[in-house]
Amino acid sequence: MPAMLLMRLGLLWVVVPWHVGSVSFPDGAARTECRGRYFWIWLDKAFVGQSRWRYGVYTESGQYIEVTQQLASQCGFMAGTDLRGNPQIRVSFLACSVLNTFDQDFSLQLRVEVTGAVGPSVPYDMTINCPLGAPWSPREIVCEENYMEVSVRRAVPGIAREVLNEDWIAAWPVAQGALNQVWQVVFHFQNGSLLSMPATQAHSMGYGVNTTATRVLFRTPYGTAQSEITSVEGLEVEVARATVFYKQAWMILMVDTAVACPVNSPMVNATSLSWVTPRILPSLVLWPEQYQDEVQMGLDGRVIDVGTVARNGYTFLADSKLIHIVVLIGAPGGLLQSALVDNHYGTRYSIHLLLDRHWQGDESDRTRHRSYRPIRTPFSPQTPRIIDDTVAAQRYFKVRLGHFLPDVELVSVSVGGRPFSHPEAEDHGFDPHEAPNPNGTKAFGLRVPFADPLVQQQYLHGPLRRYTLHLNYTLRLLPTGEAFTQAGLITCDVPDVVLPSFQGSCEAGALALLMTHGTLDRFWIPYVGERPLSQLAAPHSYRVSDDGHHFHLAVPLLAAGLAYESISLQGLTARLDFSLRDNKTRSVLASFAVVCTFPTGQLLVCLPNGTLVATVLSLDTKPALDPRRTHLRDPGCGPVASDSSRALFSFSLSSCGTTRRFEGGYLVYENEVTFMPEGVPATSPIITRDSWYRLTLRCRYPLTETLWVSARRQLGEDVASVPHRPVG
Repeated sequence: MPAMLLMRLGLLWVVVPWHVGSVSFPDGAARTECRGRYFWIWLDKAFVGQSRWRYGVYTESGQYIEVTQQLASQCGFMAGTDLRGNPQIRVSFLACSVLNTFDQDFSLQLRVEVTGAVGPSVPYDMTINCPLGAPWSPREIVCEENYMEVSVRRAVPGIAREVLNEDWIAAWPVAQGALNQVWQVVFHFQNGSLLSMPATQAHSMGYGVNTTATRVLFRTPYGTAQSEITSVEGLEVEVARATVFYKQAWMILMVDTAVACPVNSPMVNATSLSWVTPRILPSLVLWPEQYQDEVQMGLDGRVIDVGTVARNGYTFLADSKLIHIVVLIGAPGGLLQSALVDNHYGTRYSIHLLLDRHWQGDESDRTRHRSYRPIRTPFSPQTPRIIDDTVAAQRYFKVRLGHFLPDVELVSVSVGGRPFSHPEAEDHGFDPHEAPNPNGTKAFGLRVPFADPLVQQQYLHGPLRRYTLHLNYTLRLLPTGEAFTQAGLITCDVPDVVLPSFQGSCEAGALALLMTHGTLDRFWIPYVGERPLSQLAAPHSYRVSDDGHHFHLAVPLLAAGLAYESISLQGLTARLDFSLRDNKTRSVLASFAVVCTFPTGQLLVCLPNGTLVATVLSLDTKPALDPRRTHLRDPGCGPVASDSSRALFSFSLSSCGTTRRFEGGYLVYENEVTFMPEGVPATSPIITRDSWYRLTLRCRYPLTETLWVSARRQLGEDVASVPHRPVG
């Protein structure tokens, strides 16, 4: 009967033969249940996967109707997902195409078509039979997710003293003037205006109007032009006031099909959600002073008892004006799930609440009112943190990353910049594992030895060493597969450093250093002066040896890298500055200086500050000269120190008559030490016992960024080349 009526109303029907090309669902792919005046159908999300699916129903005559979104709200269907993400379909016992046997037994023939990325759609058929269960109330109202539905028993009662309500009084003149044998609908508005139309027109506007063996049905989507939002106790209620009537020549059947549903949004804070509804809906209650009700709370379309309410920690209260339902975030009965927003981890909590109430005004006003309210909280950011359980004495990092819900899994972890899958981390000895918490959450544990090469070590001071572990986790949500990353940095300062020890000595023509290794110096860079040892050792004949316990270094006198503290007639004092430096920051971590004084002898030294130092010996000539009477090209530039056997010159290369010239890639500076013999007579000497003496002093500097200072013996033999930064 409903199907034939819908066809006459001009709805679009897709007609296919019953069961043509269809198959049955595999075991476990679908399940059904009769619950609260509904057929409930669930599809397994693993079976559906990423495929698209749609559904429809068969009429009693075998015609197939695909259920669209508009048709669903008009005909009593609701499609969505359950808390676990499984596709879910709810079909009212009074829905279109449900085979209804005297409003006591109901049968539904359903088809689900699953379409994969490739290939044709596969249709699956099922037949569901449900008994009524609890007897019908005279009026039953359902506030579904996508529609409001009211059904009223149409049995004609015996004669009684009844007061007509305002809507009936207003509709009565319309009903008297209506056509015979045509169902009509009259909409009532708060301003007192009316809108009358045939049921066929109401159907074309998306409304559902129907009759069964014992009931008259009116169904409306939310937000239609004929519904209104009213405020009851400060809360929004959507009301559609409609009267459905049927006129024959000798009678008029009028049915009040007003429906009202609370539509205010639930309130959510950091710890709980609350759903508050008015206790009394004035548009549905004629005599509030006689109002008596029984209110029950439910989950997923099923009423729960007070014991379950208490065990789950819900607050369920009803006063004279309001009904309060408060649920703690994460409470049983709902589902707390992980979520991601821009690579940030968080959670969402979902619960499907039911408010089921029965009320009675006078004897004729007995109503059952059910409201379905799925609630999903907004994204709540959760900041995972590294929990450091490291005990330094155990010599390994023991860390946990948490806390996460059970629907998060570890994909990989990067240690010190090197990625490891879960099996690879196990093979490497990092012991990746899940650490459950009493509240049902979990953390991801890891153990990394201090000695692992991927752990960064840094010397701090004294015996203190800092171990640093850089981590970057890649995690994944189940079952969606969404991935996200979480970085972590852990440090542990341990007093486990043994510093190297040093001894210095002066060898023949060299400065020597002996270092006993500590625990960290193998990771440090040895320096001589301001240059790495590796740049100086081979080019300048350093002697270097290391047996694993001791490190020995000998630097020849006048080799590059030495510093000269003083040069006098008494000797040449040289200093070897040895240091160990951090391989990244180049900061000095340990240092030691060796100072030795060597006899001056015959020497010519070109210092990095542009000063030339040379000695002159009296025995360089025969007969011997008097070093105290020597001078440079500028006669005013004599020795800075002298005695009867030696003279010491020290002068700037920009003074005392020093000349310079370019020679290949070098800048060459020259001066001369001169000894003028004394003659007799002094004005025109013809007799002298002194030797003529002239000694050329020469320094060569490369024309490069680095200034090379040469040191030569008086006889012109190259002794060494010492690199220094250019002198400004």
